[in-house]
Amino acid sequence: MDSFSFSSAYVLNLKDLIFHFKWVKIRLEEKNQQNLIPFHDTYFLITQSVSSKIGTGFFENDETMRIFVISFARFYFDALDKYFRGETSSSAWQFMFNHSEKNHLPRFLYLLLGVHAHINQDLSVCIKELGFGDAFNKDYLAINEIIKGKLAVAITQLNEKSAFLKALLEHGFCCYQWPMHKIIVFCRNIAWYKSQISAESALAFA
Repeated sequence: MDSFSFSSAYVLNLKDLIFHFKWVKIRLEEKNQQNLIPFHDTYFLITQSVSSKIGTGFFENDETMRIFVISFARFYFDALDKYFRGETSSSAWQFMFNHSEKNHLPRFLYLLLGVHAHINQDLSVCIKELGFGDAFNKDYLAINEIIKGKLAVAITQLNEKSAFLKALLEHGFCCYQWPMHKIIVFCRNIAWYKSQISAESALAFA
């Protein structure tokens, strides 16, 4: 019986988190989950980049960013853990997992489905649970620049099923990088707005 837990419940620091990302990649490869790897690799790439900036003066509050990075990652790993345990994940993650099983889409679309689930579904919930407000906003927005700088690498490392699409993504990544970054920033802005709406305000819009 496979006793490995995809959950990051026992991750206590950034070093643990990076180690967990690496182990999860190994398990995804062992399970031949090639459609889940594009998002995993991209998220790991950005997480490493954000983590490397902590303690360098890039962020105003390193401790707050450390807490955020670890807390946000737990949503992803918990979704994976539920999936491999045969339990139903939250709606956006379940949508991605269902399509991954069908294996009928290009891998960059599976990447986007993962981005959709983690940003549009998890991000606002994470920020709200942590209680982060205006003091965190500048550091939150600074992540946009890190994402922008890593998207080209994320796109070129995609292991597309189609040789034509793989070559197109590798040599024409600029066509994908700019709109993808704009979409991610837009979604992150919406997530921030949703996280800052109080329970009373949310009821007013219901």
